[in-house]
Amino acid sequence: MNIDKQIEILKKISIRGRLAYGMKCLEQYVKENEINDELIDKVFDILWEFTTSDELDVWDEKISDFNPKHILNIKPEKIESEYPTITINEYYELKKFYENSDTDFISMIEKVIEIGTGNLYGGTDEYSSWTLEPTLEVIKMSELKLEHIPDITKFKSFEYSEDKGWGKKINRVTCE
Repeated sequence: MNIDKQIEILKKISIRGRLAYGMKCLEQYVKENEINDELIDKVFDILWEFTTSDELDVWDEKISDFNPKHILNIKPEKIESEYPTITINEYYELKKFYENSDTDFISMIEKVIEIGTGNLYGGTDEYSSWTLEPTLEVIKMSELKLEHIPDITKFKSFEYSEDKGWGKKINRVTCE
């Protein structure tokens, strides 16, 4: 599918739908690359919380503490105060996991996080350009790195016209 068609489809998909699509791409990446680690489940569970949460400020704090960009690039003075939702052990486990993961996987996680955080504290405008760009990046990475790319058209039912662009809540189990 060409980029213009992808953009037109994405503009009609809610922010929650875009994040769910990004998660499906991440899950496919893990499956195809046979990545096995219990931390993946923990990170993915927190990412998926976005699609059902009524308290996105709480989700934002949690996901910030799990963000590879923060774990890998910031040397905290005090882990307990700078990463309030994880333990010291979790911090070091995440750091080791991210350091040993390939850069494509880390980049994809960061882009999915950007989808979720892109419009948290601002207006969503006509189609949420702040979440559109990282979603397109996830699609580009998926096209390069995945044999089986999730079908974006299956996410059309998560309409941008609902709930001021955020869309209806999405059940992870039944999401397709």
